Amino acid sequence: MDGIYILGIHDGHNCGASLCLDGKIISSVLEERLTRKKNEVGYPKLSIEECLKIANVDVKQIKKIIIASNFMHEPSYLVNISSWYLVDENQQKIDSNRSKKYLKSVFLQRKKERIDNVVRHLQVDSSCISFIEHHLAHLAAAYYTYPNLKKDEKILGLTCDGAGDGLSSSVSICTNNKINRISHTDRHASLGKIYSRITMLLGMKPWEHEYKIMGLAPYANQKIATNESKKLHKLIKLNKKKLNFELVGNLSTNYSYFFLKEQFERVRFDNIAGAVQIFTEEMLVNWVKAAVKKTKIRKIVCGGGVFMNVKANMLIQNLPEIENVYVMPSASDESLSIGAALHFYNNNFNKLFNKISGKLDNLYLGSPLRKDDLDLELTKIKQNKNYEIKENYDFDNTISDILNKNESIAICNGRTEWGARALCNRSIIAKSGSRKIVDKINSQIKMRDFWMPFAPTILDTKYNLCIDDKKKIKPSYMTFALPAKESAQEGLAGAMHPIDKTCRPQVMKRSTNKKIYNMLKRYCTKYNQYGVLQTSFNIHGEPIVNSAKDAISTFERSGLKFLVLDDYLISKK
Repeated sequence: MDGIYILGIHDGHNCGASLCLDGKIISSVLEERLTRKKNEVGYPKLSIEECLKIANVDVKQIKKIIIASNFMHEPSYLVNISSWYLVDENQQKIDSNRSKKYLKSVFLQRKKERIDNVVRHLQVDSSCISFIEHHLAHLAAAYYTYPNLKKDEKILGLTCDGAGDGLSSSVSICTNNKINRISHTDRHASLGKIYSRITMLLGMKPWEHEYKIMGLAPYANQKIATNESKKLHKLIKLNKKKLNFELVGNLSTNYSYFFLKEQFERVRFDNIAGAVQIFTEEMLVNWVKAAVKKTKIRKIVCGGGVFMNVKANMLIQNLPEIENVYVMPSASDESLSIGAALHFYNNNFNKLFNKISGKLDNLYLGSPLRKDDLDLELTKIKQNKNYEIKENYDFDNTISDILNKNESIAICNGRTEWGARALCNRSIIAKSGSRKIVDKINSQIKMRDFWMPFAPTILDTKYNLCIDDKKKIKPSYMTFALPAKESAQEGLAGAMHPIDKTCRPQVMKRSTNKKIYNMLKRYCTKYNQYGVLQTSFNIHGEPIVNSAKDAISTFERSGLKFLVLDDYLISKK
């Protein structure tokens, strides 16, 4: 295929690659899906090869390779984070005395190593490799995929995360290819780092289990949690004029773990979760309000890991001063390779911004189910007398009837979803109104924490009946939490948070996924439903399944009874 191909690479935490053709992302793969190691770190060799294979592209056709982040730690440093999480003010003093010469030598050494990885792997000349700054890549991923982008329109761009390239947040004004940064927060006053250190303090895994803290927060005594959140204001504050976060004292958030431990000792775990969630929501909302007031721009795009917080996103989109808000799907570092590729294309091959083509029509950007893998797995299954296989069956009615009997069904169909959230191609689905099925999925299949809610996939024609969406966002990628209407709470009981009655919906349109849409339409019509409970097809702690082999392995090791594998329905007898 002719055209301009740009390869984006992210070689840090949850590494991956993306391939852009003429400003459109045509393949994007996370390394964890292929190595089967959750949140894989380092050079994404397999992801790069898979992106090229999906697109049937030879390395020689690639015009440019862009690596996200000017600096990236070596993989071992990112794997063993406790060595630099469990530090205090004394370590801060030691680290602050490191010479600039030493830091520059580390930077240059890592840059060389990262370039060498690409050169060795792809046999390309180093002149075709460039870098893009971390927060610029985050913003580019959000801005260039914004679905309503128009030429010459001003958009307010916000990024917020733990840190990257020395920054932890930024505010920019985006017009066409000009991204004009007007404010930034350095890495020491990081809102994201406070949340990740609380995650570790509560015995969970930073950079992975922050969503558990968010799910736990509504269980807190809100009065106590609000009072406890005041302790976090001792660390950072918002400067509304400069539009950045600043340290209150001398203690950097990088070294705040023992401060937090001291502050929250003997405070109940749910109230700690509530406190950090309330603090994060308050800081983000006030930051957004200040940015809109200063710039007078009411349409915003958001990128960076902090915007994975769907509850905070809900409050932001409800602000009266906001006209429209778009959050990059799966906004953490996995989105960096997308931003890297799109930024380079638009700033070098679309300078007049005549072609606005970055919009994501869907997130099915990953590996397809390949026939050789599928045939091999089906041959194995057919030899096992404990399984029954159906082909050429009435998909819509059969799946609808199974769901109505309160059974859950695993789906492995078509191309994999890119990002952290499954969207019905690598999902487990069940009846959305059943609380009983939640316990069953948790204990027999997902093996995850009891307090974590599941999310609904809702048919587009049913959405207005069950979700209170004042701004008519209709999120396709589970980027916002929204309240379930009181009349619909019984029908969504298994797919919403049992305490605050919010849910993180995926609105299913026919244009997004025709096969699943038609089945949902049949199910919703036949049994008077809004949609289905939906969760990623994986066992807790493992990546979402990728191939037919992964699907069968997970199916065999879980309590699942039914598996849709491409055009086949596999049942345990």
